[in-house]
Amino acid sequence: IIGAYILLRKRHEPEDFFNENNTSSDESLIDDLNIFGGNKRVITSSDFIGGKVTSFFGGSEFDLLSAEMRNKKAVIDILTIFGGSKFVVPADWNVQVDVISVFGGFTDKRNNIISNQNNKDKTLIIKGLVVFGGGEIRNM
Repeated sequence: IIGAYILLRKRHEPEDFFNENNTSSDESLIDDLNIFGGNKRVITSSDFIGGKVTSFFGGSEFDLLSAEMRNKKAVIDILTIFGGSKFVVPADWNVQVDVISVFGGFTDKRNNIISNQNNKDKTLIIKGLVVFGGGEIRNM
């Protein structure tokens, strides 16, 4: 089942994503693979659209506090097996978590925000699968 999920999940990257110019921290699309390792990234894109994060026995941390969305939504597709991911998002983003957890968890640890301060026009959707791993969302 996990193998089929890896092979059949949709890709959101444009055709020129693997161009060398897209490796800077102002990238609009994340494509991250961690196997027995990890990294930390600060994303400063003015047109963040999402991406995918895959971790096997590793993890990653993404700081999106300086990122902005031009579109109304961004989608991050995650697959974590024996690993973890952490996303630090701006306080005014609406975040929807649609993650299936098997012997793991994905938690929203953002501070409570007054509902009228949330910018409902900007939604980050985090979806995917976590097996024997974890993930969290923070706003600081």
